[in-house]
Amino acid sequence: MEINGVFEGGGVRGIALAGAAAGVLDSGYTFHRTVGTSAGALVAALLAAGYTADELEHEVTGMDWPGLLDPVPETHIPLFGQHMALVIHKGINRTRRIESVWRKMLLRKGVRTFRDLRPGSLEVIATDLTHGAGVAFPHCLPGYGIDPDSFPVARSLVMSAAVPFLFTPVVLHDRITDEKVVFSDGAMAANYPIGVIAHDRPVFGFRLTPDGDPHTHQSIHGPYSLAKAVLTSGIRARYSLPRTIEGAEVVVDVPVRDDLDFSLPRREARSVFHRARLAAHGQLQSLTAA
Repeated sequence: MEINGVFEGGGVRGIALAGAAAGVLDSGYTFHRTVGTSAGALVAALLAAGYTADELEHEVTGMDWPGLLDPVPETHIPLFGQHMALVIHKGINRTRRIESVWRKMLLRKGVRTFRDLRPGSLEVIATDLTHGAGVAFPHCLPGYGIDPDSFPVARSLVMSAAVPFLFTPVVLHDRITDEKVVFSDGAMAANYPIGVIAHDRPVFGFRLTPDGDPHTHQSIHGPYSLAKAVLTSGIRARYSLPRTIEGAEVVVDVPVRDDLDFSLPRREARSVFHRARLAAHGQLQSLTAA
């Protein structure tokens, strides 16, 4: 059965989203259209490119997650390095490693630009900081004078996943106005982009749910720690209060713990993936039985 998938954003929680997607594939569903924000966009792109459940497991659980971080040079300066990085680069890590890893994974399926994907199979949500607007790629690319057929999918993904302060913003050259446009985390525009997905197939919404105590103490004692607290609170706070996700025929609850901890070893990544895979498969079995 063909479905359309909406994937919520949430840092390293993307491992769990990939596991949940694998559980849905295990249950006999295939993705016709996908839309995602931030980590959700990273997963949505792999599904749109045609990755199977077992291929998702191989790629995601075997990935060097700590190696995705690419600190700017200033971060190595003792005491004030991270503060300097925020002032100079507006973030402490570059996005080039994430872009490189996803570019290679997509190329393994013959996908480089949006021309290589089935039309309408993927929408990526990002935030245009220059104009204060949410955008969906490839749909909005012509508004910047760019042909979607020539635009790299992996570049759109890091534009969506550039979490503020943790990553430097991504700059795009607007060919109409000849200006530089700055993009950052799509979660600021729409963390759960249900409004973007077409409803020509049943819609499955992938919702991240806390697995364990989501409350942590954060010591704030300077610009960097304040920026980190603002960022992590912005991600975690949305799970602290009751929330609804409307517009989806099926909501898949994805159990997660950490959100921005890229230091997790492969063994833990496998555990996160498999826990979500089994949870999604179990939820759909229960739904079928009912």
